[in-house]
Amino acid sequence: MKGMDLMKYFEKKDSTREEILKISREIVRDCAMNIRHVQKMKRDEISFEVVEKLKKLEELTEEYYDFGKYLNLPQQEYVEFQVFYSIVFEGRYLDYHELEVEVKPENYVLGICDVVGELRRMVLESIKKDDIESAERYYKFMEKIYDEVIKYDYYYVIEGLRKKQDICRGILEKTYGDIVTFVENLKLRKELEKQREIKD
Repeated sequence: MKGMDLMKYFEKKDSTREEILKISREIVRDCAMNIRHVQKMKRDEISFEVVEKLKKLEELTEEYYDFGKYLNLPQQEYVEFQVFYSIVFEGRYLDYHELEVEVKPENYVLGICDVVGELRRMVLESIKKDDIESAERYYKFMEKIYDEVIKYDYYYVIEGLRKKQDICRGILEKTYGDIVTFVENLKLRKELEKQREIKD
């Protein structure tokens, strides 16, 4: 472009990049805290400021096409938090078009993969409380997510997908084994309780 001051162009681009990285770190941190609050069932402590921060981040990346890569991790973390929140507190799974903020389709798919690990934690917490209904409910959502992500085999356009699919499958199989063991243990304990009542 005629008359462009290259020094000013690069100074502005560098300044924009620094702001993008700052907001990106804040989003990742906020989503991690929100996920922790969901795990602890502390709904009142959850902040949705990440929504506005994501919108701001997208605005900043629009001016420079090569900055689009900085959206990936924050968007994936947001998807993980938002879908996890919806499952735990609202009992429903959020499809791509139901998100409050528009994200790249690739980041949605990669983000929901990570929800499987969070749901495993909820299954284990339910097992600790002898809450078989909750454990099975969370496991069904794990299956739903895995069934969704396994449909995609576009490994050259969704970077890191195969690895996440493999991790999801491993978590799912391990969790199924935990639930089976828990159910058998629960049956055994109930049978022992009956035997004690008969003796008494």
